[in-house]
Amino acid sequence: MATATTKAMRARSHRFRAPPPTPIATGKGLRSAAADDRVLSEYLDGSLRVPDLTLPGAYYPSRSPLKVPPEVDLTSLISGDESAIRRVLAAASEVGAVRVACRETSLVEEARAAIEAGAPLFATSEADKNKGELGQRWFGRRDGVGEEFYWYRLRSPETDRLLQRTWPSSYWILRDKMENVAARMEAVGECIAKILSEHVASQTRSKRIGKVQSVLCLRKYESHHSRNNMRELSDPKSLHSHALSLHISGDDDDFCIRRSEGSAIFGMPAGDILVTIGKPLQEWCNGELKSASGEILFQPTDDLGPSFSLEYMCSPLVLSHEPAGGAKTISLVDQLLVMLVLALLYKIWSWIFS
Repeated sequence: MATATTKAMRARSHRFRAPPPTPIATGKGLRSAAADDRVLSEYLDGSLRVPDLTLPGAYYPSRSPLKVPPEVDLTSLISGDESAIRRVLAAASEVGAVRVACRETSLVEEARAAIEAGAPLFATSEADKNKGELGQRWFGRRDGVGEEFYWYRLRSPETDRLLQRTWPSSYWILRDKMENVAARMEAVGECIAKILSEHVASQTRSKRIGKVQSVLCLRKYESHHSRNNMRELSDPKSLHSHALSLHISGDDDDFCIRRSEGSAIFGMPAGDILVTIGKPLQEWCNGELKSASGEILFQPTDDLGPSFSLEYMCSPLVLSHEPAGGAKTISLVDQLLVMLVLALLYKIWSWIFS
């Protein structure tokens, strides 16, 4: 029985055994490699049957870079120039960002002064940074690339006293410089928001943008934030809660805007402002405007010192108000209550004079 089983297994093994390899040519030349290759080629040509398939055309997902945001002159923007308004609306709906060219030197000087006044803050000890409310003003990257300090426009007297105790010799200078540049950027944000509020058609009344405190973020990079290191520096929880973000640098730098569709990198002169649309503004207008995130990219240099930039995040009040002339709808419940009150007053009046 065992012998029969063994023979059957050998027969099956022989049946499915792979063909032997092509013999190697011998030194006597009895068989040549060329002859073996010719025989193998003829065998393959006669045995292989390649099916005739119609394959679909090649498809490559489109992730082309975004358009570079158009540039708008600040003077034309403030004066209400029609061409400037059209460029702002086109940039907000197509790219989610717009560049504001500031020809005057005062703004870049104020930005540099704020950076100079705020740079020493980052030398504060970790113990002081974590003190009470002061700890809410700092955020550092886990990989050590950079750090941020948040300057809130609305501060309680207690907070002012805390900041003054932390930096007794420099607080009032810091406050003056930070407030100056914040007020200038707030004016630009208000101008952009006013244009969007007046010209965007699909505004959702039930999704009015909430009143969020404006914040000026002073950002420090320990190493150069280059094109090969494009990652978010800020705490994700603190982002995307404002309608607009305004970025400015005291030097000529490269900027980057990003959306899910791609990114765009471009240069901007010192003192010019990059305005990006936040997600709340995109939701407010039912997607008519695009949202984008922006940041500054620093080119590697021989200078090993840190680099700084400013970002002003705001939600201008003009976006929180109902449009002028908007009709208010009275609910059905309110209408019924008014009818009941009128009916009651009528009965009382009839009883008195009956």
